[in-house]
Amino acid sequence: MPKQVIYVTVGILFLGVLSLPYGYYTLLRLVAFGVFAWATFISFENKEKFLPWLFIILAIIFNPIFKVYLPKDVWIIIDIFAGIILLSTQSKLIKYED
Repeated sequence: MPKQVIYVTVGILFLGVLSLPYGYYTLLRLVAFGVFAWATFISFENKEKFLPWLFIILAIIFNPIFKVYLPKDVWIIIDIFAGIILLSTQSKLIKYED
C-alpha cells in the first residue's frame, strides 16, 4: 500500500472529529473501508496474527453499506484510534518505498 494512501486516510480520519457536513462522513466511510479492507488483505498476506482481525473489525465499523450508528463522541474516539493504528502499522503495510 502506498504510504500516501495511509497518510491521506489518517488525515481524513483525524478531520472526522470535527463537525462537518454529512457527505464528508460518507466519503470517510468509503475511504476508510477501502483502506482497512486492503490492509486486511496485506496483513493476511504477511501472515500477521493479530492485525488482520483488527483491520476486519475496523472495516466492518466503517463499512458504507450496513452503517454502524454511534454517537459523535464514540466516533471521535474510533476515528482517532483508527488513525493511530494506521500510522503505527504503516511499516507492515508498505511493501516497498521509492
